[in-house]
Amino acid sequence: MLLTKDHKIIRKEEVLASEMDGEIVMMSVTQGKYFSIGQSGVAIWGLIDQERTVTEIVQLLLEQYEVDKETYRKKVTRFVELLVQKELVEVK
Repeated sequence: MLLTKDHKIIRKEEVLASEMDGEIVMMSVTQGKYFSIGQSGVAIWGLIDQERTVTEIVQLLLEQYEVDKETYRKKVTRFVELLVQKELVEVK
């Protein structure tokens, strides 16, 4: 699925997650699978505890980190698309 700037993303309720050693370890109850997110994805995962667009996520991250906006937007979009593919988030 290709995300647009208007799509809202939120974590699926059936995904249990816990931070461990700077990473996020998750279990999808419906899939019966485990996943992990490395340090670079932890901040993004933290921001999708409520509905947000990719644009909103990027804007919030730009307030915390000094990075090129367009490069970061592409990286965030790819990461969120991976979360969608793994069925860990909902897209509205």
